[in-house]
Amino acid sequence: MTLNEAYEKGDHDERSIHLYEYIAHLDYSEGDDSMGFSSGGDGDNGEALMYLLDCYFAHKDKQSADKAGL
Repeated sequence: MTLNEAYEKGDHDERSIHLYEYIAHLDYSEGDDSMGFSSGGDGDNGEALMYLLDCYFAHKDKQSADKAGL
């Protein structure tokens, strides 16, 4: 999946959401909110991170399927 495809799809992979929420919470609680993550909508840095994570997880899923011969 390309980044543009992820944006067009719109829905995030559940793993992306959970990882983003963990990272954002950790940054806020222990990193003094140094990244200032926000996920209110397209264009926010948290949304951008989740789209990148969507691409990562799609890539990993494809690798796993290729190894399994699917």
